[in-house]
Formats: sequence, C-alpha cells, structure tokens
Amino acid sequence: MSGPAISAAFFDPQVDVHASLRSGMGIIFRGERPEIVDEPPELARDGAGWSLRIAREVELTFEPVSEEGSLGGSTARLCRVRGRVGQDALDCLGTVTETTQAPAWDELDATRSISAIFDAAHALVLFARRPRGARGHGEEELTGWLLEDGVLHGIEDARLSTIYDGEGRQRSSGLELWLPGEDFPRRAAGEARAGLSLALEGLIVHAAVFGWRMEGRDGVGAYELSVRDEGGVAA
Repeated sequence: MSGPAISAAFFDPQVDVHASLRSGMGIIFRGERPEIVDEPPELARDGAGWSLRIAREVELTFEPVSEEGSLGGSTARLCRVRGRVGQDALDCLGTVTETTQAPAWDELDATRSISAIFDAAHALVLFARRPRGARGHGEEELTGWLLEDGVLHGIEDARLSTIYDGEGRQRSSGLELWLPGEDFPRRAAGEARAGLSLALEGLIVHAAVFGWRMEGRDGVGAYELSVRDEGGVAA
C-alpha cells in the first residue's frame, strides 16, 4: 500500500521567496514573479520531519514545530524550514500536509486550501470543499485548526468571504473562526501578494501567496483555489 500524498509550502518574507510544492508540480514565487519548477519535487519522510529536493536547485528540510491537525482526509503541521533555493539560504516557516483521502471531484465543484503563518506559535490552516451544485461559500464544508501560543485548537465553525478579480482569481479574503466554547469569532483578513493560474487535469488552480493580519499580528501564507474547468468562476 502506498503512503500518503505529501505536499509542502514555505514562506520566507526576509528573502521574499515562497513556494507551493507537491509530487509532480511546484511553484516558487520570488517576490511577485512565479516560476513553475522544471523538475518534479522529491518529497520524503526524514526521521521526524521531511526532506525536499528539486534537482540541484532546492534542498530543504521541514522540522515539525506543532502537533498534526486534522483537515478531513489529511493532516497538516507547522514546520521550521531550513535549506536553500538556488543561491538563497532559507530559515523560515512552512507547512507539510499528508493526504490519505484525496478530494472526490465527481462530488465537488471547488476546494480551497488556506494557511496563515504569523510565528512559530501562531498559525492557522483551513481546507474547504464545495459540493456539486452548491450556491456559494455558505454551503462549503470547512475544516481546520488554529495554533495559539503553541497549542493546537480545532475550529468548530468558520466563515470565509473572498473578493475576486475579473478572471476569477482570489484578491482578498476575510475569515471568521469559532473555537469550541467561544461566543465570538476570531477574525483574520488577507490580500494577494503574488499568484499564478494553471490548468491541471480538468481543474483550474489559482495559487496565491497572501499577506494576512490577525489579532495585531502580520503573517504570510497561501490561498489556493481549485475549481472544475467548466468555464465558471467560484463565488
């Protein structure tokens, strides 16, 4: 039996290099300029963490700094990322996601994968599925977690709003997150800093680096929107 599918992302605001990487595909953002990697990323378990290599250009290690949090069919961890991308030395934060149950696209119209990393003790990760025929955000199924002061909390309820450009690409977003036992939501807001759209196996994937702000903290992360390639735009 094959192991889980592994995907990784990192965000280094110091050198302004960010990436979304998985088996068979990788996007590296240098500032606002995206680059699709020519060689497929090699992602593998390495002791308690993971290693990532792309030909001779990328060599990184991902060391977990949080417990794993469930995203429904997958788990994700916040990681310390060290190594190099080309000539740039990296020491930053990122995520590794292990997926054991891939999205069932015959039952879905769209998925969203969102991360916001503020520091090694504060971050959030969300994954949303939109069932076939759903009318908008309000009918999406969201799962995720919030890391606060190094403690992982499952999110009980979440509301996501997004503003798009004329091509259906996500430009800004607002989040409201309810934790168990809390009456009022935690709020976060984000704006796109860089992005790239790809057509992949019947899907349109809009991958973006987002700057986020939450409870007085500034962070960076990802907002990836995948929709069926039927000429439509997510709402």
